[in-house]
Amino acid sequence: MRCANWYKGLLTWFSRNRRKFPWRETREWYPILVSEMMLQRTRAENVAKVFVEFIRRFPTPEALCTAEEYEIRRYFRRLGLVRRADRVRQAVCTVLSRYGGEIPCDLDELQSIPGIGSYVAAVLLSIVCRAYEPFIDSNVVRVFSRVLSIYESRELMNVIKRVLKEVPQDIAPEVNIALIDLGALVCTPRRPACDVCPLNNCCSTYKALRKSNIAESQ
Repeated sequence: MRCANWYKGLLTWFSRNRRKFPWRETREWYPILVSEMMLQRTRAENVAKVFVEFIRRFPTPEALCTAEEYEIRRYFRRLGLVRRADRVRQAVCTVLSRYGGEIPCDLDELQSIPGIGSYVAAVLLSIVCRAYEPFIDSNVVRVFSRVLSIYESRELMNVIKRVLKEVPQDIAPEVNIALIDLGALVCTPRRPACDVCPLNNCCSTYKALRKSNIAESQ
């Protein structure tokens, strides 16, 4: 990253603008796992209400694993994710049967659980186990792509991981979540609000845009 301590301004912005979701109020693996599997390719705002009702109906892993399949699918159907209901149940029940209800704090071990991919594993490792592993969604990719002017996907992913690994580990998960919210609220796919972005002093795209605007005005 071209700016030293770039994350400090981001965290200041985040303290005032963070999105409030129920799954962000816990470090327990079960609600976090459920929420992350609901959130894949689904807007967080759409997931929030269904998630609350789901956890109220199935408050524990045991409650989920003893429920009828049609009950679980009913909630996922509202999100257009009926097939994902079976994956969630399989993942949760595997944690119960294989690990006694405690998730393993190992990235490879987490990814060996049916239904848990690299992103969800990284979230669980970072939030539940407090052993940070970058969790990179489309929002994070978009922010870094614009800030660094890197558009080749493999190169960009490698750079993102390296930059996030350089963040102090005690605040790295918070920085990661802040980047997700920045991409959702400010660095949006269309009409990004560059003038209020806490990273605009580091952003190659913003600087190029300003230079272009100045040239056009002369």
